[in-house]
Amino acid sequence: MTSPPLAAKTYSSVSLRLIVIALCACIPVLVAIAAVLLPQDTNWDLRNYHWYNPYAFLEGRMGFDLAPAQTPTFYNPLLDVPFFLAAQALPARILSFLLGLIQGCNFILLFFLARRSLALPESVSGLLAAAAIAIAGLVGAGHIGMIGATFYDNILSLFVLGALLVIVSAADLFVAGPLKTALLRAAGAGALVGLAVGFKLPSQVFAVGICFGLLFIPGPFLRRFWLSFVCGLGVIAGFLVTGGWWIARMWREFSNPLFPYMNDVFGSPWALAESYRDTRFLPKTLGEAVTFPFRFVADSKIASEISFMDWRIAVAAVVLLVTAVVLVARRQAPEPRANIFAARYLAAVAVLSYLAWLAVFAIYRYITPLEMLAPLLIVAGVGLWPIAMRTRNVLSAALLLFVVVTVRMDEDWTRKPWAEGLGGAFVAVTVPQFADPAQTLIIMTGLAPTAYVIPAFPAEIAFLRPVSYLAKPDHPTRFIETLKQRVNDHTGEIFMLVPSWDHDAAAADLPMLQLVPDFAGCRKLPNNLDETLELCPLRKQS
Repeated sequence: MTSPPLAAKTYSSVSLRLIVIALCACIPVLVAIAAVLLPQDTNWDLRNYHWYNPYAFLEGRMGFDLAPAQTPTFYNPLLDVPFFLAAQALPARILSFLLGLIQGCNFILLFFLARRSLALPESVSGLLAAAAIAIAGLVGAGHIGMIGATFYDNILSLFVLGALLVIVSAADLFVAGPLKTALLRAAGAGALVGLAVGFKLPSQVFAVGICFGLLFIPGPFLRRFWLSFVCGLGVIAGFLVTGGWWIARMWREFSNPLFPYMNDVFGSPWALAESYRDTRFLPKTLGEAVTFPFRFVADSKIASEISFMDWRIAVAAVVLLVTAVVLVARRQAPEPRANIFAARYLAAVAVLSYLAWLAVFAIYRYITPLEMLAPLLIVAGVGLWPIAMRTRNVLSAALLLFVVVTVRMDEDWTRKPWAEGLGGAFVAVTVPQFADPAQTLIIMTGLAPTAYVIPAFPAEIAFLRPVSYLAKPDHPTRFIETLKQRVNDHTGEIFMLVPSWDHDAAAADLPMLQLVPDFAGCRKLPNNLDETLELCPLRKQS
């Protein structure tokens, strides 16, 4: 017969395990429900390339269409393929539910990161504290805005957070365990973040933080160096799995593995000798860089295309700065709430990743994993301060409450009401009949994101965009030469795809192609993402 104390302990252990399972099952489902309750995602990137790129990849349209999705036409399509294929079989709301469910899984990783990083009791209160920190990580403005949306920054965060968990959950191994085992684990963490980099290059900022952050953990320098170096090798291996094939294809097609980026280095004849980087948000001075976390609280438009307010990264920056002063002064709390290894490593990852992001992108969406980590960084930092435990707990709770309740979303990434019922397609376009699709050419004018309609057209119709972020008709590039030759040689019908509000674009885009629009013959192109599109006949100048 089992003794009462053992029976009580077993019941308690089972109860805690059930609470963990319930939390990890329910929170992602709640995020998925939110994805359905929010209006449908119709963001600019979806209309520009997230819908077109997987279609073009699956149908082998590279070179057949010419940059219909502007510069992102040349992005790795691998991350978009599952969504596009699922959308062919599933109703829009079910698809958004599944997308939200995946995005909600960030809770699971944040929850276990909190449990591994903080000295929380193995009790219901300890589990709820970890859950509260994880939930606070999910309700940042960046993540809220992308629930059910196709930016994927809050899906790639799963790889980043997973890599952090691989390292943080093995503190003793990394500090003093068998070196070979520690190196293998470092390589595995690097491979996880490398997969994210291969899918989407801006994830590289977290590869910098995760690998170089190992230089700041406790232990001999040589050991830390090899851990960091092998982590870097893991990043390369992971990147080659998801991105190696694509950069090889870009090299083969355009003589630039990052085409069109860094073309001032690679010199592809298909584009100008420019970097093509988006530098809109980069700070211009040292003062702007230092104050950036606080400046984008006051005005998010310096780091994002939409307006919002979120204090968590600014608060985390202040907490980490104070914590650094405390540790330098050797005034650490006698009973630290945080695991010292985890606190040092996560702080190093956050700072290094942030600095890399600030130097290269400064686009808020790209640091979504850091937004998610900020509540944990706040609690871990305060947990090392030399004040009473109760005071630390109250202060941590107050700061978390502050960063959660002050979140404000003034704009969204363009959402529209769902079609009635569950049967609607995620992208629905009504295409007119064409006399001879194989002898039909469509010119896309203006800079509006319109490539999402292409999969609905007959596959024989080619789409050409003469003006984009990549090129203009007066550019001396092989791309423009090819486009002009295609138009000149075409003998069948030619149409223009244009928003009804942007007819002026035709006046700017078409003369150098010796094409004239017939606006009287324009026909509406009904669709569920943008009701303003038209198809207008074009004729060649005599």
